[in-house]
Amino acid sequence: MATRIKIKVIDKNNNLNIRLPGIPFWLISSLCNFAFLLKSIILKHADDLDEETRAILNELDYKSIKEIFDVLRSYEQFDLVDISSGDGTEVKISIL
Repeated sequence: MATRIKIKVIDKNNNLNIRLPGIPFWLISSLCNFAFLLKSIILKHADDLDEETRAILNELDYKSIKEIFDVLRSYEQFDLVDISSGDGTEVKISIL
């Protein structure tokens, strides 16, 4: 059963190198819960969001996000995203 998510983003064109260590699902779930507590305040003060993005964020709820993490947690280790391009850009999201 998976317990963590690891993210790596490398973009040589923009000199971007992000490597996040394995983050436990309980921590991500807690941060999402906190964000949903503040969602109405954030949406009220986010003036630069287009209407489509605002509508999607209004529809999102913690139950849906938690369900996604529960499904990911039920699997063994796998790469959710593993993309490399010829210019040196690499994106990898692993479930550990």
